[in-house]
Amino acid sequence: MTEQLEIDPCTIALHPIHDADHRHVADRVAYRQQDDPESDDTMAAAARALASAVYELGDAGLLGNRTLFATLPSEWLDRPELLPTPAPRMALGVADAERVDDTLLARLDEIRERGYRVVVPASLLNQDVEALLPRTDIVTLASTDALAADLLAQLPQRKIKLLVENIRTPEELARYRQMGCHFYNGDYLARPSFIAARPRGRHGNRAAQIRLIRALYDDDTDLQTLQELVVQMPHLHVAILRRANSSYFNRGGKEVDLSRGMQVLGQIELRRLILTLTLASLQPSSRIVLRMALQRAFMCRNLSAPFAELDPEDAFTTGLFSLMDALLEQDRDTLFEQLPLSQPILRALRHREGALGAVLQLCEDHERQLEASDSQTPSDRLHQCYLDALDSTRSLMGHL
Repeated sequence: MTEQLEIDPCTIALHPIHDADHRHVADRVAYRQQDDPESDDTMAAAARALASAVYELGDAGLLGNRTLFATLPSEWLDRPELLPTPAPRMALGVADAERVDDTLLARLDEIRERGYRVVVPASLLNQDVEALLPRTDIVTLASTDALAADLLAQLPQRKIKLLVENIRTPEELARYRQMGCHFYNGDYLARPSFIAARPRGRHGNRAAQIRLIRALYDDDTDLQTLQELVVQMPHLHVAILRRANSSYFNRGGKEVDLSRGMQVLGQIELRRLILTLTLASLQPSSRIVLRMALQRAFMCRNLSAPFAELDPEDAFTTGLFSLMDALLEQDRDTLFEQLPLSQPILRALRHREGALGAVLQLCEDHERQLEASDSQTPSDRLHQCYLDALDSTRSLMGHL
């Protein structure tokens, strides 16, 4: 299958961050869509920026071994497998955090447990100092009086560092250095670098891409099978080689090939890399169908929760693949013959048989009930699973 229309390129900016001795020790990534930003969902924009700054530029000389500061949408943080790596070289903030609540605190706990440094603006820290201090590694300042003196005095003993944004004059720099700040960012020190990410389309065979994603979640998949799928998608092939040969993963220094590179990265890192690049290259025309498929997949997973004999990921896969023929615009039976799905999943998809088939049938019946009903649906357990699925889909896809 030939490549389809390409996605508009995304421009990213790398803002140099210096320490108190004027050494370039980190970069902050910012991004925007070049053409129509309103047509682009938040998740896809973040994915393209991270794909460029982390997975493609990497050790090509633009980042080197410096820390990367990234502010991510909250939806992204709900998908831990998509968090950029390596964690020790990342400092993450939440883009749309306006108030401190239990949801935000849980997200910050998740980030820190995975080894990332948490970046919190002073304005947010002031809302709930007691809750945020134990969860914060770096505080961003927009002015010298952003934090009270007694709070500033607590930060060193907690090993919390300060990042100053938008330094414009030597006088500002001197004032912040007197305060004991650790990181400095602003045009006075250095101008940002702008990089246009290469435009992407759907590379290679779409069915092979789906098979690869499914194979990544199959514990029985061997490395040879994964390699055969990867070579059908040149953009993934190149990305894996770059990632595996980076200084973080390739400690020996000798250049590795695709097979060895996949071993070096391991299944979890491969899954994270491929899912990120896949999300970054989604075509707008496919998003409506993909959204429907994800809603069904999440609902199937939610419905399977009370049943110990059902694997939630099998239920998710069943729901997702029930619309995969429409998503890939391929004949249903031919598609199922090409995909390495388990027999219980195939029986559920083809005949609605077995426990997975019953879950899928229940999900489809509820969808039809919603379409046919003019009255408000009662708030029962079934409908709650559906509402939870909608929330999960919105978090993943953003507004379509």
